[in-house]
Amino acid sequence: PVSFVTTFIITVLFLAFDFWTVKNVTGRKLVGLRWWNEVKEDGSSEWVFESLEDQASVNPVDKNAFWLGLYGWPVIWSSFLILNVLSFDINYIILMCIAVVFSGSNVYGYFKCSKDQGQRMSELQGRFAQSAVQAVASRALG
Repeated sequence: PVSFVTTFIITVLFLAFDFWTVKNVTGRKLVGLRWWNEVKEDGSSEWVFESLEDQASVNPVDKNAFWLGLYGWPVIWSSFLILNVLSFDINYIILMCIAVVFSGSNVYGYFKCSKDQGQRMSELQGRFAQSAVQAVASRALG
């Protein structure tokens, strides 16, 4: 049998690898989104979001798989956490809390990133509509 310490270390390493991969690679490749948090010189932190300008190039199957996986893992880890709370297994409660924090952080970051992307798209549509109205008005008047 494998000891709890070995299980804990291996699981946390895989969780960290999964967190980094989803945050820095998968999100950028599958949905064109990336996020990070920068600490400024004054000690304050700032969220930074990147999004692909042309969202039409994102494959809908990849996009759906990404969002399903992103939202699915915190649900699975939370279910395991509840089961461990009910069985009073403090060791695995700690491990499940770490898993929920890692997966929840990615959900939070990508939620904020997609919200930021939606705001950018609205601004872009507004500018496009404004330039279209100006073009029509200039042709009608000129």
